[in-house]
Amino acid sequence: MSATLSDASVFTELNGLNSIRQLGKENTSQAMRKVAEQFEGIFLSMMLKGMRAGEDSLFSDNYLNSNEMKFHRENMDNQLALHMASSGGIGLADALHRQLMARYPEEAARAAGSATEPAEMNGAINPQRRFSGRPAAMSVPAPHGQAAATAQHFETQQDFVNALLPLAENAAARLGVQPRELIAQAALETGWGQKMAIGDNGEPSFNLFGIKAGASWQGRSVSVSTLEFRDGVMQRERADFRAYNSFAESFEDYVTLLSSQPRYQLVLADSADSHAGNSSLGHRLQQAGYATDPEYGNKIESVMNSPVLRDGWQEVNLR
Repeated sequence: MSATLSDASVFTELNGLNSIRQLGKENTSQAMRKVAEQFEGIFLSMMLKGMRAGEDSLFSDNYLNSNEMKFHRENMDNQLALHMASSGGIGLADALHRQLMARYPEEAARAAGSATEPAEMNGAINPQRRFSGRPAAMSVPAPHGQAAATAQHFETQQDFVNALLPLAENAAARLGVQPRELIAQAALETGWGQKMAIGDNGEPSFNLFGIKAGASWQGRSVSVSTLEFRDGVMQRERADFRAYNSFAESFEDYVTLLSSQPRYQLVLADSADSHAGNSSLGHRLQQAGYATDPEYGNKIESVMNSPVLRDGWQEVNLR
């Protein structure tokens, strides 16, 4: 039986490591990501082992502290460490992946989906330079508004804003909201693009707005660990999220969702009054049940007031 990439997320399935080696021949960035997750898994496993050692010294006379129980507990901890690393972990895999990819500049450029050359050939004015006054690492959309950006990795928060700005402007005009609000929501949901949901095959989901894959969804989906609030208590759950082929598809689906769902009609109806305070898009989405987090609206406003969105927006009079 041939090994699959998902096997690498199972501690007892050693053949899964071979799938990472095979992936390295096809997609260096995805393979390096999996290698970084494996490394973080080992690091987390060592942390858990150290904590267990302290527990053993305190409860050495516990009848559950047998060699058999220790064996099964160690296997569970190793699997838990791998799961944590593949679900975001402590950020070590993210940092290691960036360092590893620095040795493969050409592959990193392909992973970033750079499309600056086609945009300039079409005579388009680079919207990234219009916004930040400097070229960015991400791609530039063509004049018709379709995103050429298909990357999951962003070097800086400014790169995230620059890449999504044209898409946000298009979607905001159709919804009657502010582009800055859409970018802030996407930044919150994805950690400025650093925590994008990834499938078992290593492919990015391009899901910018945390939209889950319900029974009516006919497209691709990815299963990831997520934090939800149930009766006011935060808990970790496994959930399926929609997956797209590009950021443009993510924005398009978001516009369709808000425009077609009855519970979001008041969200859009009040958009003309979307100033500071509880009338902002984030608060209206929270009231409509978009997210379970009771602080969802406040968090989006906090992102909107971050330097990259506050000061950068003022520089080009896009408020």
